[in-house]
Amino acid sequence: MKVESLREVKNNFSQVIEALSSTGPVVVTKNGKSAALLIPINEDTDLETLILSNSQRFWNLFDRAAGAKRTPLEALPDPSDDAAWRRLTRGKRRLKDSKSRPSQMPILRRGGS
Repeated sequence: MKVESLREVKNNFSQVIEALSSTGPVVVTKNGKSAALLIPINEDTDLETLILSNSQRFWNLFDRAAGAKRTPLEALPDPSDDAAWRRLTRGKRRLKDSKSRPSQMPILRRGGS
């Protein structure tokens, strides 16, 4: 892994990008502290996985789901048994409008109706 200052990367950006496939990741420093990481990608790179792996929100959700109590498939009620499903989900926390969810844009209508 290569380490370069922000100034060096800015002055030689094209060369740094072209060399990524041979040099590997480049840590960009600002005032001597790590600030960014440049990594080589190609058409086979799974960008979604790469981005999610660096998301604290994703890992918090993952940890919460991994720690949740699981019900074996065989123990679940018949799909048509509404009463059984209500009993099973009673007391479960449901997502409601929260500040963590992006707000929705207002619906604009023509003609004032």
